[in-house]
Amino acid sequence: MTTININIIIVGLSGLMIAPEPWLATLPLSVQFIASMLTTLPASLAMGRVGRKPVFIMGICFAALGMFGQGISLMAGNFIWFITSAVLIGMAHGIAQFYRYAAADSVPNEKKPVVVSLVLAGGLIAAFLGATIVKQTIGLASTIYVGSFFAAGLIQVLSLVVLLSLRIPAFVRPTSSGRPLSTFFRLPRFQTGLVAAALGYGVMTFLMTATPLQIVNVSKLGDAANATVIQWHVIAMFAPSFVTGALIRRFGVEKVMASGLLLYLAAVLFLLNGSGFWNYFTVLVLVGFGWNTLYVGGSSIVAAVAEPDERPKVQGITDFIITCTVAIASLSAGAMHYLIGWHAMGIAVLFPVGIISLFIVMMVVAERRGLKAA
Repeated sequence: MTTININIIIVGLSGLMIAPEPWLATLPLSVQFIASMLTTLPASLAMGRVGRKPVFIMGICFAALGMFGQGISLMAGNFIWFITSAVLIGMAHGIAQFYRYAAADSVPNEKKPVVVSLVLAGGLIAAFLGATIVKQTIGLASTIYVGSFFAAGLIQVLSLVVLLSLRIPAFVRPTSSGRPLSTFFRLPRFQTGLVAAALGYGVMTFLMTATPLQIVNVSKLGDAANATVIQWHVIAMFAPSFVTGALIRRFGVEKVMASGLLLYLAAVLFLLNGSGFWNYFTVLVLVGFGWNTLYVGGSSIVAAVAEPDERPKVQGITDFIITCTVAIASLSAGAMHYLIGWHAMGIAVLFPVGIISLFIVMMVVAERRGLKAA
């Protein structure tokens, strides 16, 4: 999470330095999400065959090589190399998303929301550490941002040491594949969990990806302001994780996810009402809070709906769809910011927010009619 946070803060600005056209500045970040999208399902299936730990180790190696590669590419001014390194980071991100499922699979269903929340709470440390590393290393090398990329690569080396020493229960190969995927896509509860996690993540990514470009290049507030806004955005994303799971257990996942939608709507209002530092700060903080409720809520539903033999394919296809949505959001963010501007982007996110609302209502109605499954 620290590595991804560092990457988010500087990759768009780094891309702008070496991209052939300004609107391609966020292409490396979009490529990362595409690579992540294409990695999720194979990674999940591989975990079902050889266990989680070997695949997690591979992901850490990809991340380290990718971050070092981006720093070298930036020094060389080679945009193609920069994008190639971004592919490795995306593959690592696709693998790392399964940490939350790995934790959730080890506890009973009623504890899964809490466990998913606590795993994501690690992002709170990442929020402080990532922004601090960027501020301290941004000018260490002869080319700006290169020192930050190298620092992120070293963090992955430390992660490898931790993972190699981690004790994980012995891997047991599944004896059957369970129910077909089509069965899950007919379950209103699974549909809602998937849509909430995917579109909730997409909305957050859409606004977050464009924010550095808006703050630094349009409002001219500088790199320090950008790092601060992103830092507190990530804090808002992960700090609620200490309580989100407990809130879901007490009030129900439907109410918690609905509160996330209200936070998104409040963010749009602030986005449309100004273009100063505190507007950007408030928008990104509200979006961070909203993302947490939707992502934790949706992930906990997905984690609980499948039996052990079904989890590799169900979790794999779920994260494939999530990362596909995130890739589309990221790829469109740079172009949309360039073509229609920041305020129009805020209006555009009302559409996916409405879709999530519809699915939550449909799930509640279906379950009241006795169609609840799992």
